[in-house]
Amino acid sequence: MKKSYTRREFLELSALAAAGAAVLPSLLMEACSSGKNTVNFFNWSRYIAPNTLPRFTQKTGIKVNYEEFSSEDAMFAKLKSGAQGYDLAVVTDYLVPKFKALGLIDEFPDGSVPNAKNIAPHFRRPPYDPSGAYALPYLWGTTGIGFNRLDLKKRPDSWHDLWNPLYAGKISMLDDARDCVATALLMLNRPEGTQDPKILDQAKQLLISQRPLVYQYSNDTYIDSLSAGNVFLAMGWSGDVLQASEENSHIDYTIPKEGSYLWVDNLCLIHNSPHKKEALELANYLLEGKVAADIANFVRYATPNAAALPHIAPSLLHDPRIYPTPTINRRLRFTAIINDETERKWNQIWMEVKAA
Repeated sequence: MKKSYTRREFLELSALAAAGAAVLPSLLMEACSSGKNTVNFFNWSRYIAPNTLPRFTQKTGIKVNYEEFSSEDAMFAKLKSGAQGYDLAVVTDYLVPKFKALGLIDEFPDGSVPNAKNIAPHFRRPPYDPSGAYALPYLWGTTGIGFNRLDLKKRPDSWHDLWNPLYAGKISMLDDARDCVATALLMLNRPEGTQDPKILDQAKQLLISQRPLVYQYSNDTYIDSLSAGNVFLAMGWSGDVLQASEENSHIDYTIPKEGSYLWVDNLCLIHNSPHKKEALELANYLLEGKVAADIANFVRYATPNAAALPHIAPSLLHDPRIYPTPTINRRLRFTAIINDETERKWNQIWMEVKAA
């Protein structure tokens, strides 16, 4: 079976070469960072169209050294450790305040990215970047339930379906404290920022009660498990599940009636970028309507770029699993920004859930 890659999964360099990107391992990044007419771009795996960067180089003469990271933790740890040479990086919404507080990213100077005007109003000045100065929305998606229609008598419509003992051993959950603890609190109708130990314990007990039903906790292999029929239901990210549906037409995706989360991946300017002018030029290029559409059409995630929408493939634009309807949108919320103490508590809960 063909391998499916996810938003969270790292590609080997040989596969990246096939995508046409100029990829450099991190050990070479510093060595090439001093080159003129160069920009060093740090991004998720398989999260750009194959021709995007070659066309940018052809248009501008600027060489792109493109490196991909295996996880948010790996990316965060590398930048926090003082790794040098990076200019532009894709940063998930909830990390933006943390990057800002640690001085890892700089503001985009006023007027330096003219195509920022293309960002749809809903994504301007979001909770994680209220000034709108540190993060330029790149792609977005939702967290929901992927499922195999052949294996279920009834289409899932609730997070509680992932707790149904009828599907014991056929359920996959994301291996992610933020997604899972936040969802448990949503199911309990409790605020994500709560510090109440009783409520946090209720969320933990809810997740522990599900533990015997879970086939795997995974951020990557769950789409292959869905395609192969090893799991019938999977908590997952919209674009990943739709990748699986390309290989298995019985795979589908839904956002539960209780609501869910939309997340946004953003272009951020790395602090003391050695190629700031080139980084700004690349950011502006990536926000061109046609360019943003090519990326979104390839990766099958939604674009926050209003100028891109006329160029989105109709089959994707009119797919409510990718671009939710207004009714579904009302059930979505931005991922909450939680403080460090709450984050530590969530991580502790998640450790105890997986150890149960």
